Amino acid sequence: MSHSALFRMKRSVKIGTYSLILGVILLAALVVANLLVGALPAKITSFDTTGQGITEISDETEKFVSGMTEDVTVYWLCENGAVDDQFRLLLSRYEEAGKHITVKVVDPLAEPTFTAAYSDAAISDYSIIVESARRFTVLDFTELYYYSNAAFIAAYQLFPQYLPADITAPMSAASLQSAVSQYGSMVAYMLSTQGVSVEDVSQFNAIHSFCGEAQLTSALDYVTREYIPHGYLLTGFGETAPSESLSELLDTMGMGIQTLDLAASGGIPVDTGCLLLYSPKRDLTPHEASLITAYLNGGGSLMLNTSPELAESCPNLQSVVSAFGLSAVKGLIQEGDTSFISGSQYTLVPTVSAEHMATSYVTSGGFKPQLPNCHAISVASTLPAGVTVTPLFTTSDKAVIVSLDKATTLSEAGKQQVAVAAAKSVTTSDGTAKKANLTWFASADAITDTAAESSKGGNYYFYAAAASVMSESFVSPYETLRPVPMQTEYLEVEPATGWILAGVTVVLIPAALLTAGIVIWFRRKRR
Repeated sequence: MSHSALFRMKRSVKIGTYSLILGVILLAALVVANLLVGALPAKITSFDTTGQGITEISDETEKFVSGMTEDVTVYWLCENGAVDDQFRLLLSRYEEAGKHITVKVVDPLAEPTFTAAYSDAAISDYSIIVESARRFTVLDFTELYYYSNAAFIAAYQLFPQYLPADITAPMSAASLQSAVSQYGSMVAYMLSTQGVSVEDVSQFNAIHSFCGEAQLTSALDYVTREYIPHGYLLTGFGETAPSESLSELLDTMGMGIQTLDLAASGGIPVDTGCLLLYSPKRDLTPHEASLITAYLNGGGSLMLNTSPELAESCPNLQSVVSAFGLSAVKGLIQEGDTSFISGSQYTLVPTVSAEHMATSYVTSGGFKPQLPNCHAISVASTLPAGVTVTPLFTTSDKAVIVSLDKATTLSEAGKQQVAVAAAKSVTTSDGTAKKANLTWFASADAITDTAAESSKGGNYYFYAAAASVMSESFVSPYETLRPVPMQTEYLEVEPATGWILAGVTVVLIPAALLTAGIVIWFRRKRR
């Protein structure tokens, strides 16, 4: 072998060795880089591709999750393990935001008895179970979305005077089902008068927005709270028990009602979110009044509905409500304006204020409360320090107060308050500033199935909403997190343009790269 040939061979081996070593180093670097990237959190390596931020979580959620101190497991039910990539990415954001959250995908087909521990009914696919050592909650798949109804929107545009404006707004699945039940037949008839045939209004439901973050963060909030406030129904006052319909409505609005006998218990439980003194037949004892007053001074809430008979003599109850600048007026209200009554001068159809959250449930639903046998509630001209009073239901200026036997007129004509909401600023023993709340409904007969049916449920909705609203802890503050619109815009391409793009990307560019590679290879070979 000539000297030059040997030199070329050694040179080739040397270059080949360098190339091999460089290739190994590059391969190792790529493996390490891939492992490092794989270890990075999804918020760095994964991006929302929906265009609306469905897989992102807010700073508010990140702050809450990072501050969690209890372990929570999020079970995601996916048949055959088939997950939705976008929602899986959302769940990964939660896992990365706090070390106490673990997400587990459960195949209900492979584990058919898994959901039995959480619900007697079937739980739909893609639903979520959130569980801590304290408690659990189930988020049905439909609860993760808000819906709109095209038939409702069309009917409201044509007949706004007959439908509430909120009927056009996005609603939860439960709210939409209730609205279809209440207004479906009416809307179908309205549209039929315009030549539009609608057999089933619910067919026009469509997903409007995604509220998964609000629901999931609220669920985490719920399962990690030390106490879940309850509504306690005070017993031992000769009261009639709330009807089954009202009890069910209270449950759906977050009021887990339990009973409480103050005389027997000797105290008010720490998990009390609201006390309900429901149509009492006797006055409070001094001891009961002192317990309730102490509870209110600690920032508690009291829902009260009373009859004119009780208002005649209730000094101990009066001592409780006087702290809010309120008092019961003796006698029965007789309405003089026929537009404010229903069948009798003593069954009121009052003006409903729109200045309070509790009445929004009534006004948005188009309900008209009916209040049989009311007494008046007097509001002091000068309220105690830190107290605000909001009138909720008011008579006309032609109402008068008469004796219980209706034989004697006790007042001049004028507007009377028959439902009020009062709030009082208080400072607890540990120096915390809070609000004590009192909502007073001046009719015992209004909170019955008979009156509720006459008002199409309006009386019950108000009562339940007022009790729920007074205790802010019943509603997770995270339920107000933004819903994400689900409308997706797609890039529209003309057919001719599409063919041109396909030709360039599929044919021309690969052909050019292949040709360049062949030319470079051929030139190097000739050297």
